[in-house]
Amino acid sequence: MVAEAQVWEALEEIPDPEIPVVSLVDLGVIRSVDVANGHVRIEFTPTFLGCPALEAMRSEMEAKVAALGA
Repeated sequence: MVAEAQVWEALEEIPDPEIPVVSLVDLGVIRSVDVANGHVRIEFTPTFLGCPALEAMRSEMEAKVAALGA
């Protein structure tokens, strides 16, 4: 079973696509992480609604969570 702390740690490894020295967590776009019954829900807010990196961020988050087994 995946713990919330594991998800946060995994998300800290994802660099912002536009500013790679800053993680998505450091950037503050990850609002919350909820883990229940083997499912993970990540609430995030891009820096602006038309963010061209939105799909890249979503894909990276999905990959990190899948690698944890959730």
